[in-house]
Amino acid sequence: MYQKSDIEILVATMNQSNFDFLEAMFLFSDFSQFNILIVNQTDENKFLVSDNEKIKVFNVFEKGLSKSRNLALQNATKDLLIFTDDDIIFKQNFEANILDSFNTHTNFDGFRFQFLNRKGNLAKKYPTTFQSKLSQFEILNTSSVELVFKNNSLKRVAIKFDENFGLGTNFYMGEEAIFVSDVIKSGLKVGFVPEQILSHSQVTTGHKTAISKIYFAQSAVFYRIFGKMYLFWIALKLIFDLKQSKINFTEVVHLFKQAQKGKKAYVNATKL
Repeated sequence: MYQKSDIEILVATMNQSNFDFLEAMFLFSDFSQFNILIVNQTDENKFLVSDNEKIKVFNVFEKGLSKSRNLALQNATKDLLIFTDDDIIFKQNFEANILDSFNTHTNFDGFRFQFLNRKGNLAKKYPTTFQSKLSQFEILNTSSVELVFKNNSLKRVAIKFDENFGLGTNFYMGEEAIFVSDVIKSGLKVGFVPEQILSHSQVTTGHKTAISKIYFAQSAVFYRIFGKMYLFWIALKLIFDLKQSKINFTEVVHLFKQAQKGKKAYVNATKL
């Protein structure tokens, strides 16, 4: 049976020199009672130093969210790994939902959970019941802060985040969808649990970005996951965005061309 001491929280952050951000993340619990591994992307003048044996800190000078995630994975030592950022708030007793899920469904390697938005509502349209596997749409809709995995399972299949994707790269989104897709393709079992473990107050990167840049990056994500079928997913996205009035018909040709440019840019980048 997994216990609280088996959980390790992997935090990606930038330019931190004190632990005030942890106080904000753990409003409803004492962060010093958890195993926490922090990757702090910073410079020589702004180091974060821990004197608590439960809190490990890696100050690094490289940029890129996926690089931070991978460094955390490489150095994680506990059994259950929570991926998270520095701008979330864990719910009270969040760990109970995680432990119950892994102790009840012992044959699963990881789970996707729910999170709340700044208004206290579900951040997305989630399934309402436990899911033994994720659909392609659910994989594409995954956020890293929803994910918890068994450390040994990830090490066994040697899966890591694709460093071509994520904040700090030309393809600033989709790294979590690619990660989950790779994990499932490797044979690991990933389910969905309809329980909230945290709230996230900020608007997601995709909602703050010009639509043309979204199609540029999203196309690369689709190609990375689906290969030649990426055009089908681009077409599906165009149809969905039209129905949701996120775009209009006059933009379709331009956005399709942007999608093709994104795919081409990713192919060229991987040849280097």
